[in-house]
Amino acid sequence: MLELRHVVKTYGKNVRAVDDVSVQLPAGVVGLVGHNGAGKTTLMQMIATISKPTSGQILLDDVDIVRQPEAMRARLGFLPQDFGVYPNLSALEFMQYFAALKGVRDPARIRRLLELVNLHDHAHKQAAGFSGGMRRRLGIAQALLNDPDVLIVDEPTAGLDPEERLRFRHLLSEIGFRKLVMVSTHIVSDIENMASRLAIMNNGRLVACDTPDSFVQRARGQVWSVTVAPQDYETLRAQVQVLQAQHHAQGITLRIAHPTPPLAEAVPAEPTLEEALMTQRYALRERMDAAA
Repeated sequence: MLELRHVVKTYGKNVRAVDDVSVQLPAGVVGLVGHNGAGKTTLMQMIATISKPTSGQILLDDVDIVRQPEAMRARLGFLPQDFGVYPNLSALEFMQYFAALKGVRDPARIRRLLELVNLHDHAHKQAAGFSGGMRRRLGIAQALLNDPDVLIVDEPTAGLDPEERLRFRHLLSEIGFRKLVMVSTHIVSDIENMASRLAIMNNGRLVACDTPDSFVQRARGQVWSVTVAPQDYETLRAQVQVLQAQHHAQGITLRIAHPTPPLAEAVPAEPTLEEALMTQRYALRERMDAAA
């Protein structure tokens, strides 16, 4: 169990990159979702003991990892957003190097991990010739070397082609059966089929943490479908939050986020997870505007 208690990270005098975050995270895949600059990477760096919170506690199985960072580092696998490789090393040599750093002395584990990320046929090739997706896969292999209890990956599918993205999501989902996997992304499709919980960040605050089904359930009755004439579209768009617009011969079919039917002919639509999160974001923005 990972627990955060009133975690704050302040830069300078007044900039709160992470603002009073408290949450408990059991094993499973947790999708950390938010816009760029929401505080996702800062939060993950503190959990990974790369930086320290300004205040608050981070506990792993009741051990304060701010005071005892080695308690986390011995059980952590980490893949940062900007993961570099040593270009003159082969994939095998790269893994052997990191295995030595982590105290892993099982050559068979290195071979198994290279097979797991589909790099076994490239084990003796220099990383300088690897594509972005291959380097990303090598990064996840090194993160798994010490069989971590906590795996943190920041924007994991950056640079991956569609087939690699699918394979990567399946891999993280399988790991999440037994361990805590934290995946930071602003692309909802990366996590919608594998996350057991979603943690939503906005301006440094954790504004919601729940299951994907719960977010979709709350959005029911707030997403509508309606077809309008092209000349009416701009007027309507200025009045409501349009989630999607599809042009066709009969006009423009819209999916709209609104607490009540935006037009008399609008019908309820089953929200996708992405639409559910967008609906929550719009509601949060309206509450913040009203408070201001």
